Amino acid sequence: MGFAAVVTAAVLMTMTMMPEMAVGAVYKVGDAAGWTIIGGVDYKQWAATKTFQLGDVIVNINLSNIGFHP
Repeated sequence: MGFAAVVTAAVLMTMTMMPEMAVGAVYKVGDAAGWTIIGGVDYKQWAATKTFQLGDVIVNINLSNIGFHP
């Protein structure tokens, strides 16, 4: 088997293992409540209900980050 065939086989094998990483889930911290000190969100409990995988994204939407201060 030539070098090009070995490289091609390795690339194809790698690509078949990558779909899970390419389609990671997006999690919003605290779900509907978001990241807040008002409202009593138990973030430890929130995290315990999630199964994070490589490629997942955890976002923190904070209104003060976009210039809005209620």
